[in-house]
Amino acid sequence: MYNTIYLNKVNLHFEEKKILHDISFEVKPNIPKCIVGKGLSGKSTILKSIIGLIKISSGEIKVNNVSVNDKKEFNEVVNLIGMVFEKDALFDSMTVWENIMFKSLNNDKTFLVKKSQKLLKKVGLNVKDAFLFPSELSGGMRKRVAIARSISHQPRFLLLDEPTAGLDPVKTNMIFNIITALCKEFNITMLTVSSDVKSALKHFKEFIVIDDAKIHWQGSRKEFLKKPTLLIKELL
Repeated sequence: MYNTIYLNKVNLHFEEKKILHDISFEVKPNIPKCIVGKGLSGKSTILKSIIGLIKISSGEIKVNNVSVNDKKEFNEVVNLIGMVFEKDALFDSMTVWENIMFKSLNNDKTFLVKKSQKLLKKVGLNVKDAFLFPSELSGGMRKRVAIARSISHQPRFLLLDEPTAGLDPVKTNMIFNIITALCKEFNITMLTVSSDVKSALKHFKEFIVIDDAKIHWQGSRKEFLKKPTLLIKELL
């Protein structure tokens, strides 16, 4: 299906250690999905596997029906994916506008600055922030710049790894509001990893619970709130 992420029996082993075991799920357009679970359960590894940063041991990952193993075709699909990393991964030596427009820096500077400023407005920042450096930004501002960069090339998919890590509840809610609004506006298929389960419940329709490298449970927000397992009770 168009604009869909599909995983089927994905496994990842490092020597004898199982990092991912038999992971299968699908992410469809207009149904934001969130991966939750305890620390070091394999959540972030799933995102890195989807964009090809980590090579899986077996199974199948498809984005827009193109396999991650088909390097030639998948290189084109990667350009349709925006990624927000846990530590925001901004380039400290570049200004905010250069970070946002990083993939297009060979183009006209005036055009790039104006485009970056439009994106800054969309994530709730000031147009003057375009000329600041990452070291001059707060944690919440850095997150929003990372989100602006992830949508700068109009992706069809958005993967977010702990987009609210280290933020207070007010800023957390603001970030989740921004990303869900952007996904609706641009019709982006979204998959997020979050440790903030209570905040995520306000914004996501479907959940996947990862535990010990495997899918412990997956289903709707409504079913999740019924606390169907002991682990989900603990997460809540």
